[in-house]
Amino acid sequence: MQLAERAGLRQATISTIESGDKPAKLESILAVLAALDLELRIGERSKGHERDIEELF
Repeated sequence: MQLAERAGLRQATISTIESGDKPAKLESILAVLAALDLELRIGERSKGHERDIEELF
């Protein structure tokens, strides 16, 4: 509830973002990040090797 207030969003929107049941609007995600004093950084996608996925399992 506090996060919703700080982000200027409804509690239901925060719950939806937390559960991941439905896609969230980018605007909502950015509001949550700002309320948490975080930022979104976009960078080049790293190129992995086929064997990298095998190490995950």
